Amino acid sequence: MKLTRFHICLLTVGASSVATQLVVVREFMSTFGGNELVVGVALGIWLLAGGLGSKIAARLARSTGSPLRRLFAGHLILAVLPLMQIAAIRALPLLWVRGQMLGLSSSTVFGAIIILPYVLVSGAMIPLAVRLDQSGGAAARAYVTDTVGDILGGLVFSLILVHFFSHWQTLAFFGLLHALAAAILGRKDRPLLSYALSACIAAMIAFSFLLAPASRSWRLPGQEIITWKNSPFCQLAITRTGDQYNVWQDGILLFSSDEASVEALVHPAMCQVPEGARVLVVAGGVFGSIEEIAKHAPSGIDYVELDKSILNLDDRLFHSLKRPEVSAHVGDGRLFIKESKRKYDVIIIDLPDPENAQINRFYTQDFFKEAKRSLHPEGVLYFSLAGADNYLEKGGLALNRTVFQALEKTFAHVLVFPGITHYFMASESPLDPDVSGVLAARNISTRQLVDIDLATMTDPFRMDNLADLLNEEAVKPNRDLSPWAFGHMLDLWMTKSKSSQWLFWGVTMLVLSLAVMAGFKDRIRFAIMTSGFAGMGVELALVLLFQVVYGYAYTILCLFITLFMVGAAAGGYLSLKGEKNAVKRYKRGETGLMAAALLALACGPVCVHAAHGWVLSLMGYVVLPLLIAASGWFVGGQFAAASRICSGHEAQITANLYWADLAGAAGGALVMGLVLLPKLGIQGVLVCLLLVKLLSWLVNRNFSSGMTYS
Repeated sequence: MKLTRFHICLLTVGASSVATQLVVVREFMSTFGGNELVVGVALGIWLLAGGLGSKIAARLARSTGSPLRRLFAGHLILAVLPLMQIAAIRALPLLWVRGQMLGLSSSTVFGAIIILPYVLVSGAMIPLAVRLDQSGGAAARAYVTDTVGDILGGLVFSLILVHFFSHWQTLAFFGLLHALAAAILGRKDRPLLSYALSACIAAMIAFSFLLAPASRSWRLPGQEIITWKNSPFCQLAITRTGDQYNVWQDGILLFSSDEASVEALVHPAMCQVPEGARVLVVAGGVFGSIEEIAKHAPSGIDYVELDKSILNLDDRLFHSLKRPEVSAHVGDGRLFIKESKRKYDVIIIDLPDPENAQINRFYTQDFFKEAKRSLHPEGVLYFSLAGADNYLEKGGLALNRTVFQALEKTFAHVLVFPGITHYFMASESPLDPDVSGVLAARNISTRQLVDIDLATMTDPFRMDNLADLLNEEAVKPNRDLSPWAFGHMLDLWMTKSKSSQWLFWGVTMLVLSLAVMAGFKDRIRFAIMTSGFAGMGVELALVLLFQVVYGYAYTILCLFITLFMVGAAAGGYLSLKGEKNAVKRYKRGETGLMAAALLALACGPVCVHAAHGWVLSLMGYVVLPLLIAASGWFVGGQFAAASRICSGHEAQITANLYWADLAGAAGGALVMGLVLLPKLGIQGVLVCLLLVKLLSWLVNRNFSSGMTYS
């Protein structure tokens, strides 16, 4: 295939837009504390703006002006806008009071201001590029070429750039690609001017590296940055304020030197078992818990950390991994427990509250059963959740209740220690709240636990009162396929950040309304809109099912998303043939997505209840990847087939279909991920999108080759 300016333009736009989206979302997570609702809003804005840019550009594409000049200008703009975006995101903390928890309104407004310019331009480039290909089927070829660019950008970022380059360097790399594409597009029109402007943009990108170090300090004002790392999972930073060192992950404070609160996360559990215990710590061990566990003379400590970068942050702060009794393991803690043959006396989960679907996996009845199998009969499982000293408001109480119910249905004995943080302890053997007596007998001194914390944690009246509250109302236990705790965490964040429920539902209804408007014109656009909605929903459900089996393996999940795009590109390519075949492939997209949803429904219980061994491998590496590729195949094949069925100007067809597809995908990302998933669970999400596609199938069941739309 000859690489024309049409292909160069769309491949560059596709590759850079995916990488820029990943970087911008990660930067938003670091600035807004990693909240999944914020990420969902950012993705919704991104998808809607991309479709809107395509729709607006359709008018420009039909005018008599040269598309080359507009595409040339677009490439130059896209070369520099991403660097301006991350500079603006990092500067946001300078606008509010330090330590202030930002709400939904702030993230929505700032997200729209920062995201819209780039995405409107990148979305507009696709219909404009279609004018470079005057032959029939240009809209379908544009879809396939853009999707191939998406695949290349996703793979390069996920497999190379995220591991070895900073976010600034990554965006600079794609900025230089845009400058090169602009020079290629402009060389036949005004070559000297084109080369000069492209060279100026490249020079601006090079000089922008002088701004990168300063932009980091904007995110953490008033602190000296000692270390700054981009890992495949997050952004990590070590800062210093006076004599105190602080460790930050995606803008959330993980640890401060000389912090005594870690004592409460260790000693109550360790006091339930004799000295010489075998202990498993999931996450957080380097931040002090291993040092506290070592005071009980354990026979061995297995420490599992998902992110290898945390283990290598700074030797000046973390010495615990050098202890002879410590064995560090890199990987998902839940998968480690599921596959481990070793039995433990204590398992300590040192993770944040279940603020997203990934972390929720460690607070479910399904996980508690797996942990129970890895404990001796007298063994103890121990973890913490957000609490309150005196009054536990509605969202926090609901969060604690659903996790407590999951724990009580698994273990014979459960103790909950009250306080600002609630500490949950569970075992098959009786538990003793007398922690101070055991510490004294073992001659273990503490800085804060005995003299301050235990007075609240072990107060009989407070413990009984909290137990009564947790048992007062019967609730559904938190499960893998029904992540109720995740939903309650979103409600809790909305309350604490004083976010408006009206704003959240207003944004949700706006996105749904735009999606309906995008698909309202005719049955073809309705099918494409619902396929965008369902495709996003199936992709989300399958990724979450993979997490249930294998945990959050970042590279694998990125490959999953890439598999969806590979399927879409392949399905689109095979739909580039005649109109008769196009109608068949168009209608096959309806039934194919319904079949994928039904198969995903059947896979859910298998993934949750599968023991380790060949079933896990079959589900994780064969069934789910094939399903996600097949879903992409049906979505891409239907899109390309629809573009062949429609009549009219190719740029207008492209704009209409992209607008319908991206508006539907935006609705799927926001509604499925942040409304239906916390309320209905994974199976509920799949049932809902199955109903959506069933409606679309009913609308299109009588579609024939004689029906064309402009």
